[in-house]
Amino acid sequence: MRAGRHVNRQPWDRGLQVERTALAWLRTCLALVAVALVAFRFAAHRSLPLALVLLAGVLGFGLVAGVLAWRRYRTSDEHLTEDRPLPGGGLAGLMTAITILTGMLGLAYALLGR
Repeated sequence: MRAGRHVNRQPWDRGLQVERTALAWLRTCLALVAVALVAFRFAAHRSLPLALVLLAGVLGFGLVAGVLAWRRYRTSDEHLTEDRPLPGGGLAGLMTAITILTGMLGLAYALLGR
């Protein structure tokens, strides 16, 4: 909220699309953390240092994505309340990169495990 300007904090729409989208992004981030824990469990049998790097990387990406999701919710809510354009798609781009990285790590695990 800007100084000297009162912003109505009521939801901008009846369907609460921004809130539902934010909750979906947060569920996605939690799923990413769960996948990191499962991947750590499988990878720890092969190489504990590699598993720790994998866990730290995916958990870090998950936390960054969670912060970006919350920030996007706040800015989207403010932009819609003030009738401004919505922010860009950096969060979707980050999640795409994480998905590709996770798939590549899974493929490497499958190929190196044989």
